[in-house]
Amino acid sequence: MSALIFVAAGSVARPRYLSEIMSPESSYMYKRYSGSAEMSLTGGLTWHNGFTIGSSQGPYKPGFATFRLGGEYGCMLFVLGRIYDSESLDYEPAIVTVYADGKKIADEVVRKYDVPKRMKLDIAGADRLEFRIVKGEDDIGFAEVSLWKEGETPVETGNPLPESPEPVELVRDLKPYAQYNHFCVSPDMEYKTVRVNGKEHHYGIVCNMNMAFIGVQPGASYFNLRGQYETLSLLAGPTDNAKSSGGKGWITVKADGKIIYEYEVSQTDIARRVVLDVSGCSQLSFHTEQSEQSMYAAIVDARLILEAPMMATYPNQDFILPIGKCRKLRFENGGSGNLNVGAYGIADVVVYRGEPVENDLFVHPVPECPYETDLIDLGAPYIHYVSTKADARDQIFYDGSTQRRYFEMPDGSRINKGFMLQTSVHFSLDHGVLSGTDNAAAGAIGGAAVGSAFVAAGAAVGGAVVGSTLIGAAAFLMLAAGGNAIENSCAAFNTYGRYNSVTFTVACLRPFSGERTDYKETLLIGADQKVVAELTVYETMEPQTVTVPINGCEQLMFWLANTNNTSGQYVFYDIRLTGDVLPLDIPKAARLSESIVTEPVWTEKSVGIQWERPAFSGSQSVDSYISDCTGAYSETLKLLEDTRPVYKIYTTYLETGSGEACKAVSIRIDDEERLNDGDYLDISQEYQACLEELQRLRKLDADLAGLGLSYVNAGLGLPELGLGAIAYGRVLKTGRQTVKACIEAVKEMTAEKQAELSMLETWLRTASVIDGISSTRYTLLCPLAPGETPPDDMLQLLVNFDVR
Repeated sequence: MSALIFVAAGSVARPRYLSEIMSPESSYMYKRYSGSAEMSLTGGLTWHNGFTIGSSQGPYKPGFATFRLGGEYGCMLFVLGRIYDSESLDYEPAIVTVYADGKKIADEVVRKYDVPKRMKLDIAGADRLEFRIVKGEDDIGFAEVSLWKEGETPVETGNPLPESPEPVELVRDLKPYAQYNHFCVSPDMEYKTVRVNGKEHHYGIVCNMNMAFIGVQPGASYFNLRGQYETLSLLAGPTDNAKSSGGKGWITVKADGKIIYEYEVSQTDIARRVVLDVSGCSQLSFHTEQSEQSMYAAIVDARLILEAPMMATYPNQDFILPIGKCRKLRFENGGSGNLNVGAYGIADVVVYRGEPVENDLFVHPVPECPYETDLIDLGAPYIHYVSTKADARDQIFYDGSTQRRYFEMPDGSRINKGFMLQTSVHFSLDHGVLSGTDNAAAGAIGGAAVGSAFVAAGAAVGGAVVGSTLIGAAAFLMLAAGGNAIENSCAAFNTYGRYNSVTFTVACLRPFSGERTDYKETLLIGADQKVVAELTVYETMEPQTVTVPINGCEQLMFWLANTNNTSGQYVFYDIRLTGDVLPLDIPKAARLSESIVTEPVWTEKSVGIQWERPAFSGSQSVDSYISDCTGAYSETLKLLEDTRPVYKIYTTYLETGSGEACKAVSIRIDDEERLNDGDYLDISQEYQACLEELQRLRKLDADLAGLGLSYVNAGLGLPELGLGAIAYGRVLKTGRQTVKACIEAVKEMTAEKQAELSMLETWLRTASVIDGISSTRYTLLCPLAPGETPPDDMLQLLVNFDVR
C-alpha cells in the first residue's frame, strides 16, 4: 500500500522571523514585509514574514541587505522567489547569493517564471549575514525567513502541504499562475467551452499558434504543483476548425524546466491521450509555438492523479486512491514510450462511500508453510526470465515430481528439483513468465514478465550495494532502439512472509561457449526488492552453497546481473527455507567484495570578496597594483575550479592466497561534463595533474605575497592623483582585502592538494605484484596501510577480482 509518512519531532520552538526581530545594519533597495503584509511570489501563492531586494536603473546598481546575528543561531529557513508582475519584461535570470561572515553559503539562479524554492542554510555561529543580488533587474523575495538556535527543531512555515492531497484537474481546481498566448477555458471565464474531436470540454487551455509577423508565436502556461503529484493525464490536439487544414505547431510539456513530452500537432490530427510521470515536479509548464501556417490547439482533461509506476518484477502492491464520487473510473497502462510492456493485473477492487474499512470480501489461500521446507515445494517461480540462448532441448525449471526430467550436471549428477538462469543479448522475448514450465497459472500470483526501465545498449549492469533497491541496481530488461537488448535473468518466488533464511547451492550447468572461462557475473539475492546478498559466479567454479538471511520477506528473488552481454547457464538447487535467523555465509570462491567509495579531501570554498577591476587612475604604481590584484584574483577563481577533484575513489578489500588482506584502488570520473560517468582514470596521469596544480598554487602564493610591497608602493603614488586619491584609496583598501581573502583560499587549496598528492603518491609507491597479479594504470594493488582494516572478514579472493 502506498502511503505518505510524516515523522513528528518533539516540541519545537516558535519561529523567529528575521523581519520581525531585527532590521538590516546596511541595505540598498530593501523592503520589509512583516506581520500580515503579503508577498506575492511567482507561483500563485501568498507568503509573509520576509523582505525583498531590488535594483536601481540609470545606472544599474543591485540591492543588498546585511544583518548582524551575533552568532546566536544555528540555521535559517526561507522561501526564495521572484515578486510576480505579469507586466514585467522577461529579463535575464537573476543571481542571488547569501554570505555568512563573508563565506558564500548560497548561490541561486531565479528566473521569471520559477516557482518559489524552500531553502535551509547552516548559519551556525555566524555574526554577519548578507543577502545580495549579483545580477538581475527583478525584485527578489525572501519569504518566511526564520532563525533557529542550536537544539531547536526547525519547521517550515507558510503554505503547508496537505497531508492527503486530492487528485486535481488543471484549470478547474488548479489555475495557471502565468500565461502568454494561451487562455483558459472554464464555465466561470470568458471562454466557456472548447471542442476537440467533436466533443465539448469545459476545462482546459487553448493555445494560440497563429502566424506571427516575426517569430513563431510562442505561448506558455505555468502551474505550481508543489511536488505533490506523480502522474499527469491529458488530451492534447487541435481545436475543431473547419476553415483551417494546413496549420502545424509544437506542443511541449516541461517538468521543472526539463522536457518530458513533445510532439508536432497538425490541424488534421486526432487528439491523443498522454500520460506522463511528474513525480516530485514543482513547476509544470506547457509550451507551444507555430511551425506552419496558423492553428489553435487545446490541452483538456488535464488531471493530476496519485498513483505509483509499476515495475515488471514488483511483488503485488496495494493502493488506496481517492476517486471523488466520479461517474467513470478508468485503469490505463500508459506503456513505456518505446516498447510494449508487460500486462498488469488489477484485482480485489473495492469502492467505499466513506473511508476504507477492513473487509473479508477476498480470501486468498496460502499453502502449507512448514518451518523448514524446500522453496520449490511452495510453488514455481511466478517470474522466471531466462535467455533464449538456453538450449531448447533443456527446460529451465523442474519441480522434482518426476525423476525423468532433470538437469544433467558436468559431473554426471542429475538435479530434478531446481531452476536455471542465463543472461544474453537479443531482441526476442521467447522465454517469459514460467517459460518451459507446466504451471502457467503461477504467473498470476506475482507479476508480469517483461518491461521495465530502458537504457542504451552496451551499458553494463553490475552488482548493487547491499541494502539498496534491486530494481534500482539493474533493469529487468534494457533495450535501446536500433541496438541490442542486454537482458538480466531472474526468478522470483512467493515466500509468504514465513521464512527468515534461505540456503541454496549454485553451479554452472554449461558455459556460454564451448570453453569454460573465468569471466564473472554478479548474482544478487533480493528480499522484497532489497538486495540482501551479492556474490559472484563463474563457469570454472565448483558448486557453491550459500546461506542468506531474508528477513520474513514476501518475495524472494534470484537476480543474475548482466555485465558482459552473455553468461553461462547456472542451476540453483537444494534451496532450503527456514524460520531460523541464520548468518550470511558466502564461500570464499563466491565472495564479491563491495567497493568502498570515498572522495579526496576537498571542501567548498570561495574568495568571499568580489573584485571588479576599476578604471585606470593614471598613476603607474596604483595601476600596477590594480592590474596585479586583478590577475591574482582571476587566477584564484580559476584554481578554485581547477583544483576541485573530478573523481571518486573506489577501494576494494581482497584476500590473498595466503589469507592476508590487501586492497585494489582505482579512481573513476565524477564529472559528466568532462568525461563519461564511470570512466576509469590513469592514476599516474592524475598524479602529474595534481602536481602541476600544486605548482600553480605555490606560484600564486608567491605572487600574492609580493603584492604586500606593491600595496605600499601604490599608497605612495596616491598623492599624485589629487582629488582622485580618496576614491582610489578605497580601491587599494578593497584590493588589499581581496588579496588577503585570496591568500586564505590558496592556503586551504594548497593543504588539500598536498593531501591529495600524498595519497596518490602513497598508492603509486606501494603498488606491487600480489599472487602473481600486477597492478595496471587504472587499478593499483597495494598492501594495507598500518592500522588500516577491511570492513569485514568476508573478502573476495584476489584471484577472482577483475583488475582493470
